[in-house]
Amino acid sequence: MLILVASVGGSADPIASAIAARRPDRVVFLASEPRGEKPGSVGEIPGILQAAQRPKQAHDIVRLADPDDPEADFLALREAVGRLRADHPGARLLFDYTGGTKSMTSAVFQCALAIAGAELQFMAGRREDLRTVKPGTERPTAIPVAWLLAERQEARLRAAWKAFDYAAAAAGYRRLHEDLGGDEKAPEELRQRLADLAAISEAFELWDRFRHADAAAILAAVEPRVRGLRPFREQAEACTRQTPARILDLWRNAERCAARGRHDDAVARLYRLVEWIAQWRLHEKHGLDASRMDWNRLSQKQIAAAGLSEQTGKKTLSGSVQAWKLVATVEPEGVVSEFLSAPFSAKDRKKTGEGRLRDMLDLRNHSILAHGERPLGEAEWEKWMVFADELHRRVLSPLLQEAGVSGRLPPQLPRDPAELGL
Repeated sequence: MLILVASVGGSADPIASAIAARRPDRVVFLASEPRGEKPGSVGEIPGILQAAQRPKQAHDIVRLADPDDPEADFLALREAVGRLRADHPGARLLFDYTGGTKSMTSAVFQCALAIAGAELQFMAGRREDLRTVKPGTERPTAIPVAWLLAERQEARLRAAWKAFDYAAAAAGYRRLHEDLGGDEKAPEELRQRLADLAAISEAFELWDRFRHADAAAILAAVEPRVRGLRPFREQAEACTRQTPARILDLWRNAERCAARGRHDDAVARLYRLVEWIAQWRLHEKHGLDASRMDWNRLSQKQIAAAGLSEQTGKKTLSGSVQAWKLVATVEPEGVVSEFLSAPFSAKDRKKTGEGRLRDMLDLRNHSILAHGERPLGEAEWEKWMVFADELHRRVLSPLLQEAGVSGRLPPQLPRDPAELGL
């Protein structure tokens, strides 16, 4: 079903030509009421239908008391079109802004831009002077709306990056690119930019789900056109090869969760990071795999010192504190042992690093994503970040440097495509 929406001026010819050319199922006329001695354009409608040779054409009239009030004109037309869309949800909407006052034509134009999938046209004809078009020469001329809307929507989608909502951005950019498929007037530069933004957003969304190899592959394909991607592509590739890179990346992942207000998810990631540091050290330095423990590598004295006597013989090493204490036991002079036994902060010298570690794990264990029913908020996240910062400075960074890896945190994923030159 095709619904033609047209503003009516003092001449019947352009709208009659539009109706004759498009043969719509229904027409919505935007027309002015008579005011004083002014007849208004409502009176033109019967003549328009006669000239189009469709006197029985189904139609509606949106009657305007003041055709020079652009806001009132727009609101009246939007309300009428909204009712028609509810009655005919699958109908095509074609807006023609050839006739009427400037306020009326702007109302038609605005309404077309406000409705997804709407089409826009005006009746162009041959002029014999600067004032009039020769009757009978009018032809429908499509106005490219899709790419104008795409540029506006593109700017809105950039806000999704600010919240690290790459999934929403990817879906939005992909949809915009698909919508331009039939718009021959859309600039090629815009098409390519939307395609690149969709691909990069998808890559960062995959990255957020720890699919670093897939993210790196997409970034590598787009990188020749977007040079600012290189450090991120290299970072994603490092995460596919090195556990330290993945540990540091998990930190940034937690920050992204917190920035979106997902504090339970953020704390869960920092908890895993703390556990992972000890597991990585045991495996990297001592050949001990926490998921497949070889207890023969440890003496009974070491097992007892780490408080693991009850776990001896089990396949896995259970507990983050236990993993940290085992590292401290096999490295009695190392940074982990020092961290666990020394005061955590100068303000509270009675609380050791091990005591603060247990406090943080207890906070997490009572959360809804662990073993409790308590949702975590920003305050709990901030406590975890204070602990994580100290852990990074005193333990993680020295251990990574010893392993020949930089202890610095990698750059956070971008929050604005402009950071990449887009």
